[in-house]
Amino acid sequence: MLQALRDDGRASFARIATKAGLARHQVASIVQTALARDELRLTVSINPGLLGLERFAYLQITVSGPAQPVREALVSMSETTFVADVAGRSSVDAELRVGPDPHLKRTLDSIRQLPGVSDIRTTLYDSIEVNRFSPSPTAAAPLTIDEADRAIIRHLHTDARASYRQLGEASGLSPSGARLRFDRLNRGGAIKVVGIPVRVGRPETPTLGLGLRSSVPVGELLPRLAALQPEFLAVSVGAYDFIATISADSAHELVEMLDRLRGTDGLAEMDCWANLTIAKEQYGETGSLLTPARDRADAVSSPLPRHSRSEIRRHRSPGDRGRRC
Repeated sequence: MLQALRDDGRASFARIATKAGLARHQVASIVQTALARDELRLTVSINPGLLGLERFAYLQITVSGPAQPVREALVSMSETTFVADVAGRSSVDAELRVGPDPHLKRTLDSIRQLPGVSDIRTTLYDSIEVNRFSPSPTAAAPLTIDEADRAIIRHLHTDARASYRQLGEASGLSPSGARLRFDRLNRGGAIKVVGIPVRVGRPETPTLGLGLRSSVPVGELLPRLAALQPEFLAVSVGAYDFIATISADSAHELVEMLDRLRGTDGLAEMDCWANLTIAKEQYGETGSLLTPARDRADAVSSPLPRHSRSEIRRHRSPGDRGRRC
């Protein structure tokens, strides 16, 4: 059930129940319990292009002395999407998503000046190929979004499973018009409604970071790595040809995944580090950044079809009824 919501946070409880062999009310109860216990959050993840983010980097940070002050400083930075205490040579790792140059340089300089930071190993992402919890940025024609789109995204940030009637009320559209807009944003890769397991501060949830080097052209190894279904996979520039994250429900499953990875044809070397405690995990969920002032610059990673006002009006009807997924 949670895997289905990970793939689509608005997946029908009835459809999930059918696949799981349960009643719909049982699925709803389990999901609501997970939400109440803060084991799961349902949210909308926004494409980095909509937030003006262009460059991505993975940092392995060595700290002299206690790591807590550095960790807390990294968590408070708007440029970080992931921060964790790690086992190995480094003390803390982090993922950065930043705007155009010199944003990355300024961010790295500010991290270097944090008391206790003695070394930073920086690996740049050339492309993000797999991202379970966020739309992946790819090069494509830009799209300007309007206030109705922003209103839908902001409401999804508040209630990821809002009905189309509720999305329509928030955006000034009919329920069917809101559904048209949502489908356009979702299919085009502008947003992804996703169920994310709450792992911040939960060391019992095992995840591993991987730095991979290839003995064959990167394009040959890429589909073999993606077939192993990692949580995250990026083609990178620097110390590694790939940066990846794998996760499982138990350490035993992680060992099995590592064995399959080691047997992958074309993999030359693998560095591995355990994320002992995840301190921050937030992938483009800052809907408040989608303000009207950004209208001229907003862009998504995939071209989305444009719809005229007349097309939107054709979907309006006094009898429209919102459908809760």
